[in-house]
Amino acid sequence: MTTGTALFTFAAVAQPVAGNGWRPFPGLQTSKTPAMKGWNGLNTAEWDNADLIATIAEYQPAHLYCCCLAVQPEIVAIDADILDPVHAACADALANDILGNTPLVRIGLAPKQIRVYRADGLVRARKLHPIEIFCGSGQFIAFGWHEKAGRPYTWPHASPLTINSDSDTIPVVSQAQIERFVTELFKTIPRRLTKQSRPGAVPQTIGERLRMLTVMHNSWKRAATIVLNEAGDGSFNETLWAIVTSAAGRGISESVIWELVEKRFDREPTASEIKVLTSMIERTRPALRSSPTMTFTATGGRRG
Repeated sequence: MTTGTALFTFAAVAQPVAGNGWRPFPGLQTSKTPAMKGWNGLNTAEWDNADLIATIAEYQPAHLYCCCLAVQPEIVAIDADILDPVHAACADALANDILGNTPLVRIGLAPKQIRVYRADGLVRARKLHPIEIFCGSGQFIAFGWHEKAGRPYTWPHASPLTINSDSDTIPVVSQAQIERFVTELFKTIPRRLTKQSRPGAVPQTIGERLRMLTVMHNSWKRAATIVLNEAGDGSFNETLWAIVTSAAGRGISESVIWELVEKRFDREPTASEIKVLTSMIERTRPALRSSPTMTFTATGGRRG
């Protein structure tokens, strides 16, 4: 990050964003992954303001942390991971036509974008590469520095800093509209099928695929190797995090994870890759400092 980007840290925007009804939490600027354990409690519970203030004070220095948003059940976030300009323009036009022209469009590495809507009842979260739909689960970076783009994440029209989460200016979308959008989109844009995909199959999460392959091959290490080799650049960090957390849960040595990563690249990891993986491993270790255990209640936020 360069100077002059203080506005884009978690500490700078968390309180006004939460005040507008959104669910912010700190993410790591370097790896674009959540920095706070238990963040997914925010998918179903709002922050308590005192807890949010304490969290802002805890995650310092501020420039290390971007601002992520946990997606609440009333919100639909559609992540279009499309770099081809023609395909991206097609997806944009279809979304405007079928889902409505939302003022909330977040851009990281253009023309990739996330469009935010309000949910009309139950909308199912799904991963249909290159489209991912979040509703009542998942998270995305709202404010921070995008290293590849060389600038902050941007909101060209409006943002969670300027619009309440229940604002009438945000179009309401239904499951039927989402299905129509996806159907029409894949008539023009090729879907990225993973090796396990087959017609009619329900998309798997990375964790589900890892567990399935572990049973199939009777080897967690073999399964993790397959999943790592399947991961594209856009999903590599997500895949690596699934493997690190799975290894921690199974008591698998950290050296095994490093070995898997080296084999994946057929070389020694770069300094940046070492930093990301080290951070992930550190976050799965038992806490060495005393801090209150975070839980979320149905009516409030983080409770110590």
